[in-house]
Amino acid sequence: MLLTAAERVLLHLLPLWNAKDAVREATQEGISEGTGLRRSHVPRAVKRLVADGSAEVREGRLRGRGRKVRVYALTEAGIRRARELLAGLESEEVQFGDRRVVIGVLAGELRVGPGEIVAGLDDAGVYRPRQVALTIPESDLIERESEFEALAEWLKGPVPAFVVYGSRGMGKTALAHAFCAGVRRPPAWIDVVADGLEALRRDLSSSLRILGGSGTPETIERDVAALKPLVVLDGYGEVSEGVVDAVSALLATVAASPGTKLLVLAQETTPSYCRFYGAAEIRKGAVREIRLKGLSPEGTQRLLGNPGIGAEALRQVYLLTKGCPLYLTLIRDGDAARLREVSRFTPAEIRLLLFSRTATR
Repeated sequence: MLLTAAERVLLHLLPLWNAKDAVREATQEGISEGTGLRRSHVPRAVKRLVADGSAEVREGRLRGRGRKVRVYALTEAGIRRARELLAGLESEEVQFGDRRVVIGVLAGELRVGPGEIVAGLDDAGVYRPRQVALTIPESDLIERESEFEALAEWLKGPVPAFVVYGSRGMGKTALAHAFCAGVRRPPAWIDVVADGLEALRRDLSSSLRILGGSGTPETIERDVAALKPLVVLDGYGEVSEGVVDAVSALLATVAASPGTKLLVLAQETTPSYCRFYGAAEIRKGAVREIRLKGLSPEGTQRLLGNPGIGAEALRQVYLLTKGCPLYLTLIRDGDAARLREVSRFTPAEIRLLLFSRTATR
């Protein structure tokens, strides 16, 4: 199945036909991301659609941006043309994993629009789910450049597994989300339950099914070997022996399938008897580790968002929080209730922290 660049843009713009305000998806940048076209190819495609009367150019302001931007919208003729194209495509078959499936059926299974299926097709007509861009708050990545670079280096290298250790609130999940946002294919992301061996296998098989796997726990090893995914396990810590054994077996499967990667986000307090690997795996290069630390005083000040904070107030906040991004975010937002839930701060300490965040020199 071959679609022209203009046809891909038609399908992308169709769901936006009744948008009242300017939206990012209708800009050249948004069209590029939504269609899989290179940014440099989009101007030619939209120019062709405008020339034949299928689309028109407008100007509008996006939320959060002061300047007006160019956005594109389908005309009535363009809407009719896009709907006709879509109707024809929904009955076409594509390859997804090890099966042939009709686009309309696959779109229903994955709960995406048919246009997304088309955008994810490679030159051989195989559907490969695309990564969905995530907006990661800049504050979640303060002073995490070296860790981000380490993850990027790991992804390109031969080491199968990477473990990020950190205490609660240090930003392990935020770091992983930001990292995965730059990976071409979406990860198989699983939240680990302490005593949930069955849940682990079920959730992993479900995540692999979205990528083209069979979707059954019995075929996880085969699906991992065939799909070569990036598997992310979040919330690993003090878990049952069954979970430890399952993750150890997953590591072996990943190590035996070059190109497959396993990223584990683990609590700093994970007991040694819950580790799914040992010193031998580190020595032979099967696992790499890093540990997230708290922010520096400078990073603490940045996250609090008060450049004029007094030195004594900053020192008090830093000594109490140890630069923990979660605590600092809640302090910045004035969320005393949530801070009480996730920390061991006394009521007096919370009052001091909330007062100190706005203190000036």
